Amino acid sequence: MPGGSTQPRLLLAWESLAGPAQILLAFPVLTVLFFLFHFGLLGLSATRSLFYGVFWAVPGTAAIVIATKTEAAKRRNAGGRDGGQ
Repeated sequence: MPGGSTQPRLLLAWESLAGPAQILLAFPVLTVLFFLFHFGLLGLSATRSLFYGVFWAVPGTAAIVIATKTEAAKRRNAGGRDGGQ
């Protein structure tokens, strides 16, 4: 965070989890969110919405876990190339 302030405790707790634990937490949450998006906003059937929920939760979970690990490593290494900005 800018100005040298500390990171939120929830973010630090999430980053401290092992990768498999992050996957086990993120996948079901994303599945539900994507299901609700397809069912509620797009008006698809429940079966098709569930399929799309699971389908899109796979790359979504991978993106979240990879981004978490990348950002945590960047912070540990003093911000990388851009100096932490």
